[in-house]
Amino acid sequence: MNGSGKRWGQDYPAPSEWKAMVENGGSSTMNPLEKSVWIWSDGGCDNVNQYVEFRHEFTLSNASEHAQLYISADSEYAVWINGRFADSGQYDDFPDHKAYDGLPIGHLLQQGENVLCILAYYQGVNSFQYIKGRPGLIYALETEEMTIRSGSDASYRQSPAYTSGQMPMSTAQLGFTFEYDAAHNDRWIESGYRMSGEWKRFDTVAAPDAIYPSLYERPIRKLDVKNRCRSHVTTQGVYERQNAGADAIVAELMQCDYLSHRLSRSLFEVGGSLSLPSSEGLSIRPGMFHENGGVYLVLDMKREECGFLELELDAEEGVVLDIAHGEHLDDLRVRASVRGKHFATRYRCGKGRQTFTHYMKRWAGRYLQLHISGVTEKFVLYYAGLRAVEYPVQNKGEFCCPDRLHRKIEQVAVRTLHLCMHEHYEDTPWREQALYAMDSRNQALCGYYCFGEYDFPAASNRLFGEGLKEDGFLELTAPARSPFTIPSFSFIWIVQLEEHLLYSGDIGQAGVMIGTVIRMMEKHMGNIRNGLLLTPGSSSYWNFYDWERGLNGASATAPDYKGLQGTRFDAPLNLFFVMALEAAGRMAHACGNRMAARHYQETADGVKAAIHEAFWDSAARAYRTYLGGTEGEHYAELTQSLALCARACPEPLAAPLRKRLSGRDNGLVPVTLSYALFKFKALLDEPEAYGQMVFDAIADDWGHMLYSGATSFWETKEGAEAFGQAGSLCHGWSAIPVYFYYAYILGVKPVEPGFRVFRIEPVISVFHQAEGRIPTPYGVIRVEWKQTKDGFVLNLEHPEGTTRQQSEPKPFDPGA
Repeated sequence: MNGSGKRWGQDYPAPSEWKAMVENGGSSTMNPLEKSVWIWSDGGCDNVNQYVEFRHEFTLSNASEHAQLYISADSEYAVWINGRFADSGQYDDFPDHKAYDGLPIGHLLQQGENVLCILAYYQGVNSFQYIKGRPGLIYALETEEMTIRSGSDASYRQSPAYTSGQMPMSTAQLGFTFEYDAAHNDRWIESGYRMSGEWKRFDTVAAPDAIYPSLYERPIRKLDVKNRCRSHVTTQGVYERQNAGADAIVAELMQCDYLSHRLSRSLFEVGGSLSLPSSEGLSIRPGMFHENGGVYLVLDMKREECGFLELELDAEEGVVLDIAHGEHLDDLRVRASVRGKHFATRYRCGKGRQTFTHYMKRWAGRYLQLHISGVTEKFVLYYAGLRAVEYPVQNKGEFCCPDRLHRKIEQVAVRTLHLCMHEHYEDTPWREQALYAMDSRNQALCGYYCFGEYDFPAASNRLFGEGLKEDGFLELTAPARSPFTIPSFSFIWIVQLEEHLLYSGDIGQAGVMIGTVIRMMEKHMGNIRNGLLLTPGSSSYWNFYDWERGLNGASATAPDYKGLQGTRFDAPLNLFFVMALEAAGRMAHACGNRMAARHYQETADGVKAAIHEAFWDSAARAYRTYLGGTEGEHYAELTQSLALCARACPEPLAAPLRKRLSGRDNGLVPVTLSYALFKFKALLDEPEAYGQMVFDAIADDWGHMLYSGATSFWETKEGAEAFGQAGSLCHGWSAIPVYFYYAYILGVKPVEPGFRVFRIEPVISVFHQAEGRIPTPYGVIRVEWKQTKDGFVLNLEHPEGTTRQQSEPKPFDPGA
């Protein structure tokens, strides 16, 4: 079934076609899986949380150095060739059109007998990065002499080691936890394995007559599965378990286990290493275990990491490891369970030396906690930790200033950003791994400067575009189906699209997305009343603007929320709408639609005037946040910042408003970390007056996290205690200092798409010198400036094809 029929008009190609159409002038490429068959166990039954093993044996006359494996699955896969791991990881996509991967596997093949083994996982319930589809696996292994395809030559069985079916949810955003019993791992991935009667051949004749998704090539690079992260046993002891019923959730048990510290020399045999991986291993004395508990270990990887859980150990069969992961030890243990969220799993040991890697879901955090029970004779731990998984990017940007704290903030912000990039931008790799528009706008803006990465944000943008609903708003996350959405995020997504054009110069991407933007704008302009956009009032909308009081739409998340009472207009929503209108105008102009560009700009000008007329409080000398509804008087830093950024505040009032915004005791509800972007940008319109204040605020807030031991930046300044003790300590939107160091201290901003024309206006009131590199599609811009006794000195190198703007920028004229 082609996904283009219901969602995509003729002016907007389906995602499965857009890349080929752009690159090949409208022609589509050959689908290497066209002759393969979607397969699954038991006729394709779609019970939730299924782990299914597939084995396909074949013979080659010669080794095939250039062989490729093309593969797609709903929901995840891991591949082994002749017992050696090849790759894993389905791209997050939509059930009616799915991405396939092309994996180079020739180096794993051999002359003679070969075996392809695949563990496939089907989630089967919606989450924040997955939409329930039909369980299935499809593949084609192409060699010079033959092609091996999924179909009747494939054998399958339900995994005997993984627990399939209903399990506790880790979080609503992530999906299920897992359990694994290594005693039932019969080494099925090895070449010499012989299949027993439980294995079945897939019956293509008996397979149900089903409509399967169309396929397109993965739009971004595959993730790198890298080395093990080193871990260190930072504390240890014995634990006692309380009231462990048969249906008890592992994470909740671990959270409530009684812990009693022991010195390492009393727990471990002499000669073991507390640092892992260890060739000699860490041997635990069997006498430390008892019937209702055992030994606990807390392992520290020294910094936030993201990857696949991996274990290597030697044990007797039936020994149980309960394993939790987390970002802090605020409770003097890993916080395994909080507010119905579960960050733990169970591994039952087989007999002897064994290695296990869970490829179906990434974990993130700094710490692991192991509760080990059932040991009577032997337990030796060689490794427990994460095998790092990263999106392959280079740090093409470079920033250097005289202040060591700011240099460290930039480095940690870049790492935070990288930790939140996998199949798409993620808010947090620990708790959600979800793509939100507000978060991803911050992330993309930073990534252009430090990574010079354009394909990745483009793919994230397209995922959002596929979530456009009939009301003109996007789904809350992508790919996902959510019962509610955040209206302002849809508008910031349009801003993100125009920024992608500006930084990447990719007019093809803009041309693909402009159809969605036009449909959105037409829908929302129809909801303007008396010059203002009406706030959507049903329970389908979470009118969220920031996490501070009066801005977080808190009641909207309550189970019995019925929507807004009465008619309401929100200044933040209207200001985001203005930004979206102007961004849509610039996109339309770049795509040759000048009529739409002029219309959007004229509409934006009208809404700006209405915002000032309706929301400006001359007595308070500030903009109200709300009009109508049940909200009382509310004045926020965010509202003032947005009014300044959107140029809705008339110039005579702008300078005094900035002055008030800059004050510590300004009487306004403050912004949080992510929305500080707008406050900083508003103040930096007067860089000599407020530059020092902005970068002092970055030093205070982001420096506070560093001085608190952060190795990545947090969701909010409250850290782990935020959101009922479920705050994230690695959040992509908090990478925003990167943008301000490059765009303001180095001072380089694009004026025309792709930096074809760029502006350099460094803020020189903060440091006496700075230097760095800014990647562009044309090459690297190198900047070095300093203040000397003879005045300001600037050294600039820029690539051929780019031009420095020599005069003040002209106002945007959509009709020009």
